Amino acid sequence: VVLTEFDNLITKDKLDEGDDFKDFINPNTLADTKVIGDAGLKNLKEHDIIQLERRGYFRADKPYLSADRPLVLFMVPDGKAKSMGGLAGKLKHS
Repeated sequence: VVLTEFDNLITKDKLDEGDDFKDFINPNTLADTKVIGDAGLKNLKEHDIIQLERRGYFRADKPYLSADRPLVLFMVPDGKAKSMGGLAGKLKHS
């Protein structure tokens, strides 16, 4: 299973007049993490939404087809500043 998390595109909460948005582009907006999941996850279809305990809600972007084409889950943002998953990495909310 691949868990995909996204972060904000802009690093500043509110751009002020005169700010060049290019100065505040976040270079780290994507984090993929390979995890081992329950065999039942193979039954998920595209767009199914599930809650992973202690991780948060995820939407199935690509269903499981084989070991070479694993299930891909996209994290559903919940508005919290910090991720429930606590994935250590480059994302600001992690």
